[in-house]
Amino acid sequence: MQSALFLAFKQLRTRWKQTLVSVLSVAVGVMILTTALALTNGFENDMVRKILGTTPHISIKPGVSDYLDEYSILQQQVSRDNRVTAAFPVLRQQALMSNPLHTTGTLLFGVPPEQAARGMKDFLQKGAWQIDGEASVVVGSELAQKLQLFVGDSVQMISKNGTSTFQVAGVFHSGLYELDSRIAVMPLEQVQALFQLDDVANELFVQVDKVFVAPEIATVLQQQYPHYYIRTWMETNRNLLSAMALEKKVIFLVILFIIVVALVGIANTQIMIVMEKTADIAILRAIGASRRQISRVFLVQGVAVGVIGVLLGSLLGVLASGYLSFFPIRIPGEVYDLDYLPVKMLWQDFAWVAVSTLVLCVLASFFPARRAGRADPMTTLRRHI
Repeated sequence: MQSALFLAFKQLRTRWKQTLVSVLSVAVGVMILTTALALTNGFENDMVRKILGTTPHISIKPGVSDYLDEYSILQQQVSRDNRVTAAFPVLRQQALMSNPLHTTGTLLFGVPPEQAARGMKDFLQKGAWQIDGEASVVVGSELAQKLQLFVGDSVQMISKNGTSTFQVAGVFHSGLYELDSRIAVMPLEQVQALFQLDDVANELFVQVDKVFVAPEIATVLQQQYPHYYIRTWMETNRNLLSAMALEKKVIFLVILFIIVVALVGIANTQIMIVMEKTADIAILRAIGASRRQISRVFLVQGVAVGVIGVLLGSLLGVLASGYLSFFPIRIPGEVYDLDYLPVKMLWQDFAWVAVSTLVLCVLASFFPARRAGRADPMTTLRRHI
């Protein structure tokens, strides 16, 4: 083994230019792949944060009727679970929002103001969640832009029960276009009064301490309340989460092909070396070197190039991701709902990239090593004498 290591590293040093090109090819591929995965993770993390900030971890709706008549009793019962951090009623109703310039449809969310202030505190851009003593509404940023609304303006809310005037208390921006362009938030009592309803809600929002245990809690609640329709945030956003997971896999595979192309070049270089060194290989075989020892020399070369390339590429990937974290790339927020590209590095991604690259390096070196080990010393020596 020591002789194989000595010959392998001597060959790498002798052909240092080819070695350098091979190492850099692997390193650049690893850097691009790890950086792309960090950007993908950042995008996913940002989207999940926005989803969790604007949708309930668990939603409880009536199974048959349109409204939860005694939601306060259900709210108290659900809140007994230590894992539940908040449970509050929500009343959703459709209405028309109108001012002298425009009229558009909107989805009203009637929410207790203290819950709106606590759950969406990071999304309020201007104003407040309620104006004390006034009929007020908080509108999404895209909806405010569409209707040219500002804090303090008056708007007409047109429902099936009539028309009422509300004052714009604030503007929120969730980063999700569908919500920012359609949603308006009002105190629960005011939505009930606008639609001439009693103290009812049509949904109970449940927030939990650990979002990824929401399915477990939802299963327990469904067993306790089989006549209610209970869904988690994962089920509500299943299509979006599945699309993001698929996107990450596609990015991983596509960029991994870049590394495969680099490794094909390494394999070609190894084959050329085998062809150039046939006489030397024949001499080593004639003086007693086994096929396995000859093959091991070329395998060690490929593994050495892979290890150095992976280490260098991982370091460059960390540096590139760190740079993008401190100096993020600005992108048009009106198109992507993001002002910059977020970055999140995960050690699991670096591990997967390292293992995949090393496996490919071994495979790329296997065929040249096998060819070198199968060389017939007598035939080769006759040809060179």
